[in-house]
Amino acid sequence: MAPVGLPFALVEQGAKGLRLAAVNSAARNFGLSHGQRLADARAAVPDLLTEAHDRMADQAALLGLCRWMERYSPWVSPEGIDGILLEATGVAHLFGGEQPMGQDINRRLVDYGFTVKLAFANTIGAAWALARYGGDDLNALPVEALRIDGDAARTLRRLGLKTIGSLTSIPRAALARRFRGEHIHDNVLLRLDELLGTRDEPLNPINPPSSFMAHRALMEPVISHDGLTAILRGLTQSLARDLEREGQGAVRLILKLFRSDGGRMQMPAGLSAPSHDGAHIFRLLTPKLETLDAGFGIDAMTLEAREVASVDGQQYGFMEETHGKSLAELNDRVLNRQEQSLVALEAVESHVPERAERKKELSSGPRSSGPRSRRGPDDGRPSRPHLILERPEPATVLAAVPDGAPLRMTWRRVARRIVKAEGPERIAPEWWLMENTDRVRDYYRIEDDKGRRYWLYRDGLYGDDVQPKWFVHGLSG
Repeated sequence: MAPVGLPFALVEQGAKGLRLAAVNSAARNFGLSHGQRLADARAAVPDLLTEAHDRMADQAALLGLCRWMERYSPWVSPEGIDGILLEATGVAHLFGGEQPMGQDINRRLVDYGFTVKLAFANTIGAAWALARYGGDDLNALPVEALRIDGDAARTLRRLGLKTIGSLTSIPRAALARRFRGEHIHDNVLLRLDELLGTRDEPLNPINPPSSFMAHRALMEPVISHDGLTAILRGLTQSLARDLEREGQGAVRLILKLFRSDGGRMQMPAGLSAPSHDGAHIFRLLTPKLETLDAGFGIDAMTLEAREVASVDGQQYGFMEETHGKSLAELNDRVLNRQEQSLVALEAVESHVPERAERKKELSSGPRSSGPRSRRGPDDGRPSRPHLILERPEPATVLAAVPDGAPLRMTWRRVARRIVKAEGPERIAPEWWLMENTDRVRDYYRIEDDKGRRYWLYRDGLYGDDVQPKWFVHGLSG
């Protein structure tokens, strides 16, 4: 870093040797400027101190400063190599208005060692012009304030058009005919329309814009966990009210905490189902504060709903239990603590029992009403046991006749006498699958003399090349 008060410049390789990429105020006072050849600068100021310009590092630092500026608005974007655009519409009142907001931005950036030029305006073009050229009258600013290139500005000056105000008296057709550049920086009329607001110029923020956001700026930094928890509770309640008012529920949340030393922390949270329950959102985010390094304190917090979805209103009866809602909330808490979701069963189109359902994370989308293979006889299909083993287990079965119902069964080394049997229910293999090697199954529902019920099947038919085998596939209540 150059000593304060000495002429200093950043240099970079140009088409014809080294040139000045940036100069400090001391070098500027000696008449040095951006783009000047280093050899000419050395001739004018022999004691000039220089350092190689690292554009990538500058760009990374500017993006980091943009993210820090999100303490004021979620709509922040870098502008060029040394500017930042911020959308203050709808957020300035959180800081007492535009003037107090600007004073706070200026004070903090100056404390961090930056030189600040700041302006509020109704358009991006006007704000850019006022911040870089000063004053409060756009008509009095030079034509360079239109964000046009040097050639276009020099042409305007040769024509006697030196200020923005002088352009407003020129017919639009004349400006369009004379300055019809292929690039936006050559198009004087287009830039003038953007500055005056007759042509829209959107701001492209570095993060996706959030329609739902709650923000809290603090007069004094907060370090204690209890203090941060109280602020978080207020943010979740405010966000939940906004979501409920619009019939929306949060699916993905971002909690941002801004430290007084300029650092920023970002804590994401996901929900398996859209929710505008403030208490549930608060329970999800509270554990994330337990390991927080607040440094010298947190002086701003923002809670954004990055993704939302419609929430259908539902009214529960006096004695009705909300099992689905409770399960979704439990899954959210497990997922955000351990990054591992709960698993449920999802129905699959297959008549083979072990293939009629599969595991599915609760957070991966809407859940089905339940596996069809578990339905009762009302839908015309045989009912299934409450517990189906993950893998059928072999058993030894004795029947009165080879193809008859089982009379005795030995399973897990325990012999059981069967007193009731129902079946068979024949299930054919999925013959349309070329790799399928399954055989025909005959399923029986049986009960032993102890009242225990089983679901077992005979794999194969007597008379096949391979003798049939028996397997226990499920247990009934």
